[in-house]
Amino acid sequence: MTDLELISEVNDRGYAVISAPATADDPFDAHRNVARSLGLADAYTPVLYRDSEVCDVVGQVGPYNEIPRDSSLVLPWSEMPGQQFHVDGLLEPLDGIKTTVLHCLEQAYSGGETELFFSCEAFLKLSAADEDAAMSLLHPAALTRFATIAVSEPTRLRAAGPAFGKVDGELATRFSDGTTELWNTAGNPALQRALDYLRGPALDAHRVRIRLEPGDMLVFRNDRVSHRGCAYQNGVRPRRLTRSMYSSAPYHRALDR
Repeated sequence: MTDLELISEVNDRGYAVISAPATADDPFDAHRNVARSLGLADAYTPVLYRDSEVCDVVGQVGPYNEIPRDSSLVLPWSEMPGQQFHVDGLLEPLDGIKTTVLHCLEQAYSGGETELFFSCEAFLKLSAADEDAAMSLLHPAALTRFATIAVSEPTRLRAAGPAFGKVDGELATRFSDGTTELWNTAGNPALQRALDYLRGPALDAHRVRIRLEPGDMLVFRNDRVSHRGCAYQNGVRPRRLTRSMYSSAPYHRALDR
């Protein structure tokens, strides 16, 4: 696949899977190489991980991270629960992180898929069927996301905003629906209808599940697609992924011609 084909696939379909063997010297070299191919700006450190107290707790420094952060603490054959759907960038505004790259270094013994939910597509379908419900998702206080990391003032690590909206004329999403989200549904039946649709019928029609093998890399538009990691069981060696995020979208000047 050429660089132009890769960029078009990520932007048009929302994601792409490519082969990108890791190097022994630096597991993030593969991220830097694909970022250059995609015309991405430098990897981005989310707002949450620029907070000094959070950095002290989680030990993350810089824009690259491993999942889990310390695989030496993972027991053989241990089981890990799945995540809920979210977009990367807990405290980012709508469209704050446009691109996410996940690289598989070691896959789980079983499970471990990454599931993508094409939430922007689901929003457009909802707009055609129930305009009031769709409009409720655009409200500036529709969705609050918050950190559960223990710091001295946990209430400051919160960000309210719309679940969907237009940025530079394009629809973007921050649809996330887990234990770090609060939906403003009180007295808002339209928003509850929207959530019922997104949590139910929309998932059946607008999602795909991908299981990466070692050396596979998943690139997706975080501003258009929500995602989650599925439950898994480790083998003798723990499942290991690396991740980088970018505030820009894949771009090549040739596409402007």
